[in-house]
Amino acid sequence: MTQPAPPEAASATPETSDATEPSPLAGLVAGAVLVAAGLGLFTRALTVGADRGITLGGPTFAPIVVTGLWVLVAIAYLGTQAARWRRRTTQPNAARPTWRVPIMLLALLIAYAVVLKYTTVGYVLATVAFYVGAAQLLSTRPRREVIVRDAIVGVVLSLTIYLSFTKLLGIALPAGVLPL
Repeated sequence: MTQPAPPEAASATPETSDATEPSPLAGLVAGAVLVAAGLGLFTRALTVGADRGITLGGPTFAPIVVTGLWVLVAIAYLGTQAARWRRRTTQPNAARPTWRVPIMLLALLIAYAVVLKYTTVGYVLATVAFYVGAAQLLSTRPRREVIVRDAIVGVVLSLTIYLSFTKLLGIALPAGVLPL
C-alpha cells in the first residue's frame, strides 16, 4: 500500500520565471527618476518664478503648480512601487495581474464617448450607464448587492455635474432625451 503525498508536496509548484514580466526593481527606478526629474523642474520653475515674480495670474504660477503636482504624484507612485517590491519579496507566488479589467474599462470608455458624440441619449443617461458599468467592473462584491447603490450614485453624480456645468458655468452638455 502506498502512502499519499503530504499536502505540502502536492501544492508545491516549481518556480518559473516569466521573461515578459518586468522586474519590480524597474518600477522603483522609474519612480526615482520621475521624482528626481520633477524636483529638478520644480526647482527651475521656482527659480524662474522668483526672477519674474510669482502671482496668481502670472505666467510662472502654472509651471510651479504643475511641477509641484508632478512631484507629489511621482512620490505616490514611488511609494506604491516600494509597497509592490515589499509584497513581492515577502510573497513570491502572489497572483499575477490580468489585463481583462483595464481592457474592458477602455472599451467602456470608448463606447461612452461614441454614445455621447453620435447618439441622442444625452449626457445624464450615458454617464449613469458608464458609471454603473465601470463600478461593476471594478467592484469585488456581487452585482446584486451593489447595482442599486451604483445606479443611485450614478444618477446623483451625473445630474449634479450636468446641472453644474449647464446652469452655473454656462457650458452646454448634450441634454439628450431628458427634458433638462
